[in-house]
Amino acid sequence: MKKLLMLCYYFPPLGMGGVQRPAKFAKYLQLYGWQPTVVTVEPIAYWAQDPELLRELNSIRIIRTESYDPQRLWQKYRPAIPSASVVRVEAPSSARRVLEQTMAFWLMPDSKILWKRPLLARIQRLLQEESFDALYTTSPPHSVHLIGRRIARRTGLKWVADFRDSWAGGVVVREPTRVHRRWNRWLQRAVLKQADAVLTVSQGIADQLKDSFARSEKIHLIPNGFDPEDFPSSQAADPFFTFCHCGSITRFSDPRVVLQALERIRRKTPAVYERIRLLFVGLDVTGKLSQQVADLGLADHVCHCGYQNHREALQRLMNSQALLLVARGADNAHFIPGKTWEYLASGKPILALTDVPDTADVLLKSGAARLCAPDDPVECAEAMSALAQNQHSWFKPQNDFINRYNRRRQTEQLAAVLDAL
Repeated sequence: MKKLLMLCYYFPPLGMGGVQRPAKFAKYLQLYGWQPTVVTVEPIAYWAQDPELLRELNSIRIIRTESYDPQRLWQKYRPAIPSASVVRVEAPSSARRVLEQTMAFWLMPDSKILWKRPLLARIQRLLQEESFDALYTTSPPHSVHLIGRRIARRTGLKWVADFRDSWAGGVVVREPTRVHRRWNRWLQRAVLKQADAVLTVSQGIADQLKDSFARSEKIHLIPNGFDPEDFPSSQAADPFFTFCHCGSITRFSDPRVVLQALERIRRKTPAVYERIRLLFVGLDVTGKLSQQVADLGLADHVCHCGYQNHREALQRLMNSQALLLVARGADNAHFIPGKTWEYLASGKPILALTDVPDTADVLLKSGAARLCAPDDPVECAEAMSALAQNQHSWFKPQNDFINRYNRRRQTEQLAAVLDAL
């Protein structure tokens, strides 16, 4: 069996969406002739933890190292992570936000570049003990690719760089000045030039990377997906028509328009309003949801249960009657929320408020979603009312399309890329 060295800064027991892709690759790669060894960081300074995700990775060797990035040093002497039955959630404090903004100015491409020294020292010892056939790095944080570039140059290992998000000029990357933007483009170009293969999660990101002088033949589109083994076997009956929003609430998924739509339904059609409940599952990074709900007088019809581990979140998703997806971005946004694929796999109708072309394209092709303008509460209210009254003739899921995004199938695609190298 061939050996793959995987560098993943974000990895279980860290929770939230970004860890799912590398964790599922690690879970299924052995089926396709590749034995992964994951190198990641010691679990400190995590917003949310989901130790249950480690249970399906018992056969995978996971090596953990120190890192000197400021966010970790900030919490180095805080209590140890909870036991496997407990999930801890910590929204970032104001002081931490200031720290992150300051680090964005002084550390390029991000503060995780300070993982470099302890990681390289551990990799050097590891490579003295055994050999590997290929190297895999995944971002964000994008600094992991720079560390991977150095390892690939030193060792000659074939290298796959996986982009889960945009880098240079991306909507989530902090680039305080023009100098930072140019530097990021130069760093990205250096990574793309040396990597033997490049993976992306959306066509929009793939096109951006091609514009950065990456040869199109080395770029492979492997979107995020869903793992059927994660879904609960049963659903609970719910007397109300519940719309579930599963995932963190951020500036890209601000549900204000949905709340305004529900308030409009209360005024226009009280009988329909009494049937509807909104459920938010996930961390409110903005810290504004509870106040927005209170201001509109919707507290009796809106529930925010906070962060839940992955299986609990999927259980709540499956117990709901319809799903809410909000994805807003700038003109250069090309992301597809990771929850999109699990939404599609659930078999539930999806009400989507988005202006991101990549997200809209997938949802339209799936046949499982109705799209609304992300800034139009009137259109959203009409769509919610229709769903609550079981008026959804548009709901025609294209199962052949949806099943392409099974995590096992996607891991087979990654294995094919590795084999070709």
